[in-house]
Amino acid sequence: MTQPGSRSAETRRRLLEAAGEVFAEEGFRGATIQQICGRAAANIAAVHYHFGDKERLYTAVVDYADECARAHAAATEAPAASGAKPQVRLRAHVESFLTRLLDRGRPAWHAKLMAREMIDPTAVLDRLVRERMRANHENLATIVRELLGPDAAADTVRLCVLSIVGQCVFYRHSAAVITRLYPDLVPAKEIARIADHVTRFSLAAIRGLRTARNGSNGSGTKA
Repeated sequence: MTQPGSRSAETRRRLLEAAGEVFAEEGFRGATIQQICGRAAANIAAVHYHFGDKERLYTAVVDYADECARAHAAATEAPAASGAKPQVRLRAHVESFLTRLLDRGRPAWHAKLMAREMIDPTAVLDRLVRERMRANHENLATIVRELLGPDAAADTVRLCVLSIVGQCVFYRHSAAVITRLYPDLVPAKEIARIADHVTRFSLAAIRGLRTARNGSNGSGTKA
């Protein structure tokens, strides 16, 4: 016999999955509780019981998708040791990020939902940036700063971080174009190879910036 607590947990999970699909398709503003409950085979009272309202349901769905991505990454990756060389830590960071972006084992709505949130942000994005994304960027900035050298300008570090992130995100947002241009390149199947390339490309650029800065020290210009 199914226990009441188990049934409640299963209803909550169904609502999260159904809401994720609907929010990904319709966006937060276009989705309705009725659509979500119909897909989850649950009643509206269940949404109020588990989440309170549509806004809090949406927040829970975004958290759920993010937690699933992080749990999978933690289970499949071997992160670089904190004392490893910055080149090694950069490679680990890039592969971790690409794995979260391109994980074929995750439901398609996860990535679509996050893409919608970036394009048409809600208050949830502010919290994601504050509680999760900022820490990731600061970790990457620490690595880049080590590679550039202690005299690197903050703006140079920031732009390098954004360039590395941009390379990774391209393979997520442009995957459909990439596979049409190059049918033999399926980003989700090439995570390690793409991570190698992004790392090598970024290290070469960073070395160039560091060399240029060292060569211009006499003129007072700092990269």
